[in-house]
Amino acid sequence: MKTRMKMFHNDSLSCEPILRRMDNGNLLCVCQCGGVTEPSPDNRVYTFLSEDNGETWSKPVSIYPETGQAVYLTEVMVLNGVVSVFLQLHSGRFLNMRCVVMQSVDCGESWTNAGAPPFYPSFCFVRGMLPLRNGEIIIPCQVFPISEEENARLVIASHNIENPKMQKAIWDADIDHLENNVLISGDGGKTYQHFAGPSIAIKGTTGMDWTWSEPTLAQLSDGTIVMFLRMNGTGCLWRSESRDNGRTWTKPIITDIPNPGNKPKLIPLPDGRVALIHTPNGQLGFSGRMPLAIWISDDDMKTWSDKRTISDFPVYYCYPDGFYEDGHILFTIELNRHEILFVDHEL
Repeated sequence: MKTRMKMFHNDSLSCEPILRRMDNGNLLCVCQCGGVTEPSPDNRVYTFLSEDNGETWSKPVSIYPETGQAVYLTEVMVLNGVVSVFLQLHSGRFLNMRCVVMQSVDCGESWTNAGAPPFYPSFCFVRGMLPLRNGEIIIPCQVFPISEEENARLVIASHNIENPKMQKAIWDADIDHLENNVLISGDGGKTYQHFAGPSIAIKGTTGMDWTWSEPTLAQLSDGTIVMFLRMNGTGCLWRSESRDNGRTWTKPIITDIPNPGNKPKLIPLPDGRVALIHTPNGQLGFSGRMPLAIWISDDDMKTWSDKRTISDFPVYYCYPDGFYEDGHILFTIELNRHEILFVDHEL
């Protein structure tokens, strides 16, 4: 087993880099950069291209016009020759949010605005697409049910110039749950159906004060779809299942997989195994976002018999995302919230 690592960009902030292979053979990384905090009005989303399998990378190119809005991304989907980057434009406090899909038909060289994703024009964080064995594709969506009236209330409260610490943001919204719904397409992404997924109770006595669920999916040998969820404050990943190709979902239950409150990434392997890229540490907060590990299950995610530590150097590894290809798991990840790290792990 060999692991190749390459740090290729350093910024005042680098957040959630997502790696995909283009149809022309190039690698594309898309990442939020800029500003010193996240969220911030200075956040921008940049693309990076590599023609030599991650050894060298192009300079960053902004994917969305500079309009004074914060720009954030949560998914890059490659489907039928079209690259789709799912963006959220917002005030810098995740308010006045508008969801936009930027698309490229020339392998990431140029981009056009394709409008909002289906069903979700605002307050939605689209996550990693999964092809199903029945020919459909399924896309999990982290949805905050915030009304226009609630957004307006928060926007007014966010303009507290006298006391910036009292400025409001999305996590101050008066909502009692977070939805993890799914979009399903049976015609290669031309049209979609929308189905309710597992909800997470938040606020007050109903549950946690806040969470970013960041759902990730894998399909088991019997067709069951598993959704892993980040659940802030619990120190572990949570799990929900669908046995009807994503139409209905079980209530989330806690697993014994440690998680500090960090995005996990499931990657199904062609031989039926499932890989999980994560930071298996129950210590909450950034200090728990290490070591960087890949766990592999060969029994439909009942156990994880193959646990590989990629790096136990004491830094913060945040938000891995990538794919499997020809005996390798390729992904990008934040390093200390400043650097973008490319990783090529040979299975």
